[in-house]
Amino acid sequence: MKKIVYRIVLLFLLLATGGVGSWAKEQLPRKLQDLSDEVYRYYSLRNTESFFDAASRLKDATEFSDFKETYYRTCSYEAIYMFEYVDRKKGVQLAHDIYHHAKSNNSNVGTYFATFTLGTIREQSGNMGLAEKSFLQALKLKEKYLPEESAAPCYLGLCEVTLHRKDYEEVKEYARKALNEPGIMPMNQITAWSYKCLARYNEGDSLGFENAYKERAQLIAEYGGQGGLFGELINVYLAKNRKQWQLALERTEKLVHMQNKCAQKASIYEHMGNWKEALYWQKQTRAVIDSIQSSEARSQMNEFDTELSITYAENEVKEQELAKEHLLLYGGGVIALIVIGFMAIIGIRRSKHIKRLQSIHRKLQDAYDQLEVTTQAKERIESELRIAREIQKRMLPHVFPKRRDVDIYAMMTPAKEVGGDLYGYALIGDLLYFCVGDVSGKGVPAALYMAEVTRMFRTLVDGRLAPNDIATRLNHALVEDNDQGMFVTMFIGLIDLKTAEMNFCNAGHNPPLLNGEFMKIESNAPLGLWSEIKFEGEKVDNMHGKTLFVYTDGINEAENIHKEQFGDERLKSLLQKDWGDARQTSETIHKAVEDFVGEAEPSDDLTKMCIKMK
Repeated sequence: MKKIVYRIVLLFLLLATGGVGSWAKEQLPRKLQDLSDEVYRYYSLRNTESFFDAASRLKDATEFSDFKETYYRTCSYEAIYMFEYVDRKKGVQLAHDIYHHAKSNNSNVGTYFATFTLGTIREQSGNMGLAEKSFLQALKLKEKYLPEESAAPCYLGLCEVTLHRKDYEEVKEYARKALNEPGIMPMNQITAWSYKCLARYNEGDSLGFENAYKERAQLIAEYGGQGGLFGELINVYLAKNRKQWQLALERTEKLVHMQNKCAQKASIYEHMGNWKEALYWQKQTRAVIDSIQSSEARSQMNEFDTELSITYAENEVKEQELAKEHLLLYGGGVIALIVIGFMAIIGIRRSKHIKRLQSIHRKLQDAYDQLEVTTQAKERIESELRIAREIQKRMLPHVFPKRRDVDIYAMMTPAKEVGGDLYGYALIGDLLYFCVGDVSGKGVPAALYMAEVTRMFRTLVDGRLAPNDIATRLNHALVEDNDQGMFVTMFIGLIDLKTAEMNFCNAGHNPPLLNGEFMKIESNAPLGLWSEIKFEGEKVDNMHGKTLFVYTDGINEAENIHKEQFGDERLKSLLQKDWGDARQTSETIHKAVEDFVGEAEPSDDLTKMCIKMK
């Protein structure tokens, strides 16, 4: 009798705790294991066609099998690969598809991979705060539903987040945790050592970098591949660590990730003292970042994030309700077979479960409430951006001096709700100061930067400084605490209306046109990047009877639906004709650009300033 009661007690305990681990690590048949290895190999080699072909075959073989981990893991890597190397919008959509597949199949494993994928995409988009949130949530789901799954990918994602915020000790700690994970894949081992290399390099630890690089190289020699997720990038850093700048530059040509390629070239040219090339690649880097952080992609990911939050809450509710059903269904029968004393235990447990269930229901309601709040916030942000646009317009001059000796007019049309272009002028006696600038980037950050530059320009002209001195002081002010790497190209001019002499400084800006011809001038560097730059000033001796047209690259680089640019020659041809006063000339150019662009979406702000000396 004791033996029977003992077995019944074990049965009760088994049922009350939900049974044995449901997600033991999959043991793939040899055919599927070979196909899985093929997928990872093509991923590492960046062989796009072969990767997608192998991934498709592996998904087909596992979707309706018992190997759900392999299916969702393959979907995850497919979405990440698509986002990083092929098409960002399609990558987000594939991540969204993982989530919907998991939801329709009631798969917590799928929810884990959807969460991890979202974290990776957010990290690659530069949205590090939400990426960290996703990786930490994925770790919780892994511990709960996939105890045998390696947490290394999540830890490596957190490496990237902490590297971005320059917390190099934490980078090394997450890399250590990844390496200590049982069953870590060789590719992830290589990636962990890559992060150790980057942390050492950024700490200025040259020897530590070399040691970490050696460990990484041994792994690559042992397992093959092209260096994990970092590929050739660490070899670029090796050349930089050894100050072999030309070699580093050559190695950047092998980089697949465009943002890495542009950023590394900018850094290398800066070390080489080639400011012109450094500026060009800084602009290219900013353009890539802007394309990644498009409002459409952010909107897609935010909706995805909200849906996942609701799913987390729904899953907890289902689990608690299931636990309650198990308790009520099996508990009564078991208690009847054991002793009445278990009734008290059941009562206590039932009370705890009900309280827990009520808590989860509140979380679910909060998630739905958050969705409503998000929608309202989106509408409020759109309204605030419209207001910001009007405020920005009022920051720029709209009234221009009416004098017999000079005619000046300027206008700016932002491509988005707010813009990063600027112009300004100040008339102090017979001295006419003026500027036209173009801030790197788009949207609100560029608009805030533009406002700061405009304010500082107005302050500096009061000191009656020369244009190159204004550029120098602006540069020093903007370089400080510029962690985001933002900069502004700017043309700063000063015309003495008595003598008609124009002094100017061109800080990395497009050369203006004088009487319909592009001026041959020193480009200098843009403002905000390098503190040691010396800005050179130039002058035109006599501006009498001449027309100066200063503009931003939104004019000549404007594209139509066929991706053709407005171009320098078309602009030059227009300005070789007399269109009337400064305002009429500016409006003629503006209309010509708008007509050329047609139905295409504006890609950049349109800013121009026309000065006609009499």
